[in-house]
Amino acid sequence: MGILAYLYLVRHGETQINAQGRFNGGGVDTPLTAKGVASAQQLGQMLRPVTFARIEVSPQQRAISTAKLIEGPDTPMTVDDRLREMRLGDWDGQPGDFARSFAEYDDYFHHPDRFDGHAIHAETYQEMVDRATAAYRDAVAGLGEEDRALIVAHGILLSIVSQVVTGTPLGQTRDQPLLANTSVSVLQNDAAGWYKVAWGVTPASLPQQSEAVRQLFMDEH
Repeated sequence: MGILAYLYLVRHGETQINAQGRFNGGGVDTPLTAKGVASAQQLGQMLRPVTFARIEVSPQQRAISTAKLIEGPDTPMTVDDRLREMRLGDWDGQPGDFARSFAEYDDYFHHPDRFDGHAIHAETYQEMVDRATAAYRDAVAGLGEEDRALIVAHGILLSIVSQVVTGTPLGQTRDQPLLANTSVSVLQNDAAGWYKVAWGVTPASLPQQSEAVRQLFMDEH
């Protein structure tokens, strides 16, 4: 069976909390920095040739602001709470070093399948994966062959969920870095599942990508 849809996944622009090196989960929200705004605008230029049949966005303001900078303030988009960043409970908004004394610290960064989020009033990785996987599926539901949908969300969510749905075991998803701010990744979906076709592309890196990846950011492919 041919490809049914393409799902473009954008991580929001840099926020004040990102710049300060603090935990930036589902329980906190700060505005984009000037760098974050500029990067989102540049990404919008890169995505301008792409027509999206559907746009889904996290309810957190940093994602909504990024989506509006990319697609325009009046572009219709649907807010989906399932795309909220992973809730980090007691760690949310705290400096990175704050969590080092917690028993859950090593599992959070290195063994996501073992991370006990409930111990710090947070989610587990699996809980986030379950809700966001359903959001991915709904984002492309009913779309025609080679139609394109856009999700604007968060670093942990997009990085982990996109790996899991394309076959990486949850316990191995932290082996590679999280997707960068204002990067775009593309998955393909058909009746058999999800396939990764582009990962962490930015305006700066696009010229170095393969012809197949560059075609994803043109009017037709």
